[in-house]
Amino acid sequence: MTDRLVTGAWHPSSIEVARAALSRRLPPRYDLDARYLFDEFARPLLRPAHSVLDVGAGRTPTYAPGDRPAGCVYAGLDLTVSELDAAPPGSYDEAIASDATIHVPSLAGRFDAVISWQVLEHVRPLPAAIENLRSYLRPGGQLVAQFSGTFGLFGLLSRVVPDRVTPALLDRMFDRPRTTTFPAYYHKCWASALARTGRTWSSFEIISRHEGARYFAFSRHVQAAYLAYEEWAGRNRHDNLASYYLIVATR
Repeated sequence: MTDRLVTGAWHPSSIEVARAALSRRLPPRYDLDARYLFDEFARPLLRPAHSVLDVGAGRTPTYAPGDRPAGCVYAGLDLTVSELDAAPPGSYDEAIASDATIHVPSLAGRFDAVISWQVLEHVRPLPAAIENLRSYLRPGGQLVAQFSGTFGLFGLLSRVVPDRVTPALLDRMFDRPRTTTFPAYYHKCWASALARTGRTWSSFEIISRHEGARYFAFSRHVQAAYLAYEEWAGRNRHDNLASYYLIVATR
């Protein structure tokens, strides 16, 4: 299990982090785009003659056609036909409408890579979905997936905010359109549960990411308080409290 709490050698205390945040100076891990680490692992899997399965991207493929090399076969799996049909023309070479927790025999052993960006928190039971993704890979194929943690910001909010209120809350606080908000279950989305899920893989790396402060940009005081908590959780190896997890696994 890998924890990328801090970029470089700077290890400030929680109080120092909070004080810096009051002046809008966030820890170095926030200097880079939120997707940088996912891209670091996923983008090299887009190769000529490789078959890639994009899980849950629906109307917005994780990598647009212009970002893929010629000859890369790019399939999309999503829960509904309507989401896949809403994608721009040419987004997918093949579109598969299915619940990730339901095994699709025709997909078994077909793909060199499976990728998924901020989707698996919407899936339950998660272990069944991850096992299905493993079965869709060829031997030696790789999975790269990032998703939110059960005990991160949105996971905790989901326990106190009714489902019917969540879309409006995200729209108001984070400028997220209501049409892009789907029910999230955060089932088994914490480090120790994920470690158990990964036992059937030949390798299964869990990268804990403590990077939830971007969502509190509307208030520097709230952001500072959150960063103090986040720094404490990361420095004390409370991996089950991470905001996000990046899975890099090999069948």
